[in-house]
Amino acid sequence: MIIFGHYAFEIYFQGGSAFEDVCNEDDSIRLNDGAKRIFINTHGQNKEDVSPEFIALMRFIEYNEGVETQEESAPNLAKIQNRVAQIKASEEVGVKFMQRWEEEAIIKHDAKEEERLSSIRNIMNNLKLTAEEAMKALNIPEADYGKYKAML
Repeated sequence: MIIFGHYAFEIYFQGGSAFEDVCNEDDSIRLNDGAKRIFINTHGQNKEDVSPEFIALMRFIEYNEGVETQEESAPNLAKIQNRVAQIKASEEVGVKFMQRWEEEAIIKHDAKEEERLSSIRNIMNNLKLTAEEAMKALNIPEADYGKYKAML
């Protein structure tokens, strides 16, 4: 697996750098998960070391729009640009994206609610406090007390 990042600033070396996971406290311990992280400066100065298609890809990643490519020098990038344009133009994809975003927001909200309920129950059971005392200990706004009491 390769994780690709782009940065508009230099990280240690000019142009790009590769890293593997090593424990900060003991560099003899490695994750050995096969993942490599590659940091690439989209403003790199070593254009002679990379292909014109790669340079066009870096510009596309950074600016995303308004970058024209010549199909003969960057045929794969032209395909990517066309696909991105199709997706952006598709109302159906936009609606699905927004629905998914809303679903994820609801899931996160529900998970937070469940976590709070679990914390309230744990404090009530372990410290023998009332629901109100547990919610106060957790800094839950008083306006929400009724909602959580109904869920207990």
